Amino acid sequence: MKKVLFSFFYLLVVLGAIGYVAYEIVKPIYIEPKVVEIKYGTPVPDVAKKLENEGIISSKYYFLILHAFKRGKLEAGEYEFKGFLSIYDVYKVLEEGKTKLYKITVKEGDDLFEIAENLERNNICNGEDFLRYALSEKVAEKYNLNVPSMEGFLFPDTYYFSRNTHPLKVIDVMYKNFLSKTQEMRRELKKKNLSLETWVIVASMIEKETFLDKEKPLIAAVIYNRLKRGMKLQIDPTVIYVAKRNGFWKGKLLKKFYKLDDPYNTYMYYGLPPGPISNPGLASLKAALYPADVDYFYFVADRYGRRHYFSRTYVEHLRNMRKAGR
Repeated sequence: MKKVLFSFFYLLVVLGAIGYVAYEIVKPIYIEPKVVEIKYGTPVPDVAKKLENEGIISSKYYFLILHAFKRGKLEAGEYEFKGFLSIYDVYKVLEEGKTKLYKITVKEGDDLFEIAENLERNNICNGEDFLRYALSEKVAEKYNLNVPSMEGFLFPDTYYFSRNTHPLKVIDVMYKNFLSKTQEMRRELKKKNLSLETWVIVASMIEKETFLDKEKPLIAAVIYNRLKRGMKLQIDPTVIYVAKRNGFWKGKLLKKFYKLDDPYNTYMYYGLPPGPISNPGLASLKAALYPADVDYFYFVADRYGRRHYFSRTYVEHLRNMRKAGR
């Protein structure tokens, strides 16, 4: 009889202890708005200790007990906590990776180097790390792209990322956005006998040549017409891209850049560059798909970069150069 009573008492104690722990885990406490960063590779006990020290949870021990049962994967990142939250609520936030998000805008025509600066400036990821992946041919191969890098395929748009996001995650989000935004146009590529890569390469040069949507189909026509005739494209923005690739770019196009031996230099090499030179927007992509039906072979921008003059012959081009103040 004593054994039965002892067992019953012991059971009550155990159940009471379990109930008390469960209560402490689900009991909310009020948290003043606070941002806490959990770095990659932080052990769970250290995560619990940090949360306790920051006043986010009442006890690290109850957090660790919950983790022992749930065995969830706690995501690194920057988290914002505020209001009434229990230990369970906090655990769930980390388990689901609901990190604090920051807004960044990738402009039409931004290249990988400009995107890298933008990401680092906003502490999304390290710029050099981003370029290491974004300029990797192996990463491009992962997405079945026959180009040397992800240049051209990271769609210009507004994005929301948490701090310290892995560069491959950033690339994946931007590339999937490209696929989403270009879905209808990509259906037309076979009808136009264009490869995905050729289309985006042409669009990337159009994007860098003019900001005027009405000029873009004309720029596209010149590029395709020169390719058909076997002429060098001689696109200035490709030379700027060469200077960036080789670490020479300081914001000014110099004559010596035209002599840089690089496959992206369309003054030195015939045909298209190996890959895009920027990340084009929808207007440039549309122009590359539907070029104007004209027989222009030349264009020149005025000295202020506000418009282009187009011509069919080199003699007309020379006249336009004088008109443009070149």
